[in-house]
Amino acid sequence: MQPHSQTSLVSVLVAGAVIGFVVIFAIVFTALLIAGSALGTALGFSVFVALFGGPGFGTMFGANWYVHRAGEPL
Repeated sequence: MQPHSQTSLVSVLVAGAVIGFVVIFAIVFTALLIAGSALGTALGFSVFVALFGGPGFGTMFGANWYVHRAGEPL
């Protein structure tokens, strides 16, 4: 049984997915606006890319962080 002070793998994966979505969205949205895209186009495309790329990217890094911090293999 894990102590309560240690975060669970599930909470780290969910946080990683949310952070990944936000980071990917911000990068793509900013890049499209700088490139001269319309606001609606940049917003729509950024949401699309962030939904497909953000959670996978974020959960991968969240799991790696958890394993590194906990010292446990998955």
